[in-house]
Amino acid sequence: MPPEPTETQGRDYDVLVIGAGINGTSAARELVGSGFRTLLVEKGDFASGASSRSSRILHCGLRYFETPNPVRTFAVHPFRFAGALSMARAAMQARAELADSVPERCNPITMCFPVYRDSSVRAWHIDLGFILLRAIGPSKPPLSYRRLTRDFERHLPFAAHLRDRHQLVSVATYREYVMDWPDRLCVDTGLEAEQIGADLKLFCEVVSLRRQAGKWCAQLVDLHGGHEQEISARVVLNMAGTWIDSVKDRSEGPATPRLITGTKGAHIAVRLPKAYEGFGITTLHRGGMPFYCLPSHDDIFYFGPTETLFDGDAGDVSATDADIDFLIGEANHLLPGLQLSRRDVVFTWAGVRPLTHDAGQPMGRRTREIHDLASAGMPGMFAMTAGPVMSHLSAGREICTVVEKYLGASRHSSAWRGRPCEMQRVGHGIARPISTDRPASFRNAVATEHARDLKGILYTRTGLAWRGHLEREDVEEAAGAVSELAGWSPERTVREVNDFLRYQKTVFRTASDPEQNNATTSEMGDVQA
Repeated sequence: MPPEPTETQGRDYDVLVIGAGINGTSAARELVGSGFRTLLVEKGDFASGASSRSSRILHCGLRYFETPNPVRTFAVHPFRFAGALSMARAAMQARAELADSVPERCNPITMCFPVYRDSSVRAWHIDLGFILLRAIGPSKPPLSYRRLTRDFERHLPFAAHLRDRHQLVSVATYREYVMDWPDRLCVDTGLEAEQIGADLKLFCEVVSLRRQAGKWCAQLVDLHGGHEQEISARVVLNMAGTWIDSVKDRSEGPATPRLITGTKGAHIAVRLPKAYEGFGITTLHRGGMPFYCLPSHDDIFYFGPTETLFDGDAGDVSATDADIDFLIGEANHLLPGLQLSRRDVVFTWAGVRPLTHDAGQPMGRRTREIHDLASAGMPGMFAMTAGPVMSHLSAGREICTVVEKYLGASRHSSAWRGRPCEMQRVGHGIARPISTDRPASFRNAVATEHARDLKGILYTRTGLAWRGHLEREDVEEAAGAVSELAGWSPERTVREVNDFLRYQKTVFRTASDPEQNNATTSEMGDVQA
């Protein structure tokens, strides 16, 4: 049987964490491991927002130096250079830590950066960038940087597909990593937090927050059963990503400044020849922003991302026709030899980045920040903005340090205090690819991993749907395997299958599937950056 929902009515916690994305689950794990009584609440499923919709790259930080005329730009704006150095150092540290702690989820690739005679980024810019990265970051895993200047076909099997070969000056190559399944990484982190003592409530919404007698009182509503509960906590961590402002506004108190600027990133997935196996490609697209071709599962590769302002409901956001056409156009500009068209798009996905709002930066600020809302009349409430998936381990530690400074060291015992490296490897364990006993994997997702629907089974916990759109018989197999365990009637089982197929067709649409005609896919008139 699936686990019973945690009964929390009337309980008093040290910390209430709102949002079970990668940073919320990481924070909960660190907090409970440090002895704080912790409740993790999520209105949807694990990784239901930006955590599962990222570009999935565990990058070395070179992108922070990628700007047109970087020497001139950084000379005129020294603080921007200092910020780029800081973010690049953090990226190198996160790359080393994550690749070491969860190698199963971090696949090494050879990243290639083609440099042309007319490129705004020169070859010596990249050389200088890697000198800086070696100086500021860990030595392992190695960057393995080199720059090819001839015999491209001998070293790069796909080189014939690159544009303007007569203008190609060099190709920089280096080791990079792709996180093949960030939503599963989030599931494992949340389950580990639960195993070592955190209370967990998925599909449960915090509908109100009020300050009373030096604590926060939160009203919770189970979105499946409608059951209401009230808990109290000395600290509230608003880790709701794109929904941070809406959660913040549920508290009784004065209006507070906006924290989030959302930018939408869309991707297209296509099948590429074996020549691309083990490689990725990075460049700046014609709008001057980073653009990638990266491997996913099997022979699936994806191109992206886009970058457009988004000011709607980020739930179930999808790629628009304009997004798809832009991505195909940029893919063909990078690799005209592929001759991609809309019929080659296997599926798409899109997410909304919860960047830090800054009136001076219309597209948001990308630096990870923790906001103490005491100055806005909310003592004991903190929010994190712009925290990427790749740095979630340090994000968890940083937010735990903030809580310790506010509350003092925990008075509660924890078997995991001071053992973070071991803590990262406990729990249900990092999921391997789905076993040949698929029904058993489906049932396990419900019985021990809190899955409540087919989306949670087929995307988040087994990853089957990330390999391409599933046929009805595959979805029916999963539904049939879990229907008794989940308590679904025959009618409910059919409805769940149809709901999943509809979700797959609209949210992870192909180029031939119709666009959703609702607010979640509305663009605000922006062009691609």
